[in-house]
Amino acid sequence: MTDLAPYADAEQLLVTALAGFGRTGTVLPDDLRDLPLFVRVRRLGGTDDRVTDQARIAVEVFAPTRAAAWETARLVQQRLISGPTRVPGAGVIDRVRTEVGPQDLPYEDPRIRCVSATYLVSARRPA
Repeated sequence: MTDLAPYADAEQLLVTALAGFGRTGTVLPDDLRDLPLFVRVRRLGGTDDRVTDQARIAVEVFAPTRAAAWETARLVQQRLISGPTRVPGAGVIDRVRTEVGPQDLPYEDPRIRCVSATYLVSARRPA
């Protein structure tokens, strides 16, 4: 039996797909307080059926104001659920379903607002 090829990195798929919104990554940057916007993508687990990886992904938008964080979080949601999305050099996101819609989360620095949502992201193995 031959091992199957690994699935695409779901976090990297979303980091690349959401880069148009501004600085995006998987780890909060040291200069977060100075940024107009930061989008963090974190895989929280998920399942697969040997063909499709279904990753549970948290997408958190950090901004200096509630309005900016909420506006971007809603735009991110629409971008994700409007797929499928081909991510050059990373793979294809077949389908995204909102599991927990955008919600305001407390953040340790009161000068920063955070809006988070959780998505189920389905992607096939890269070809």
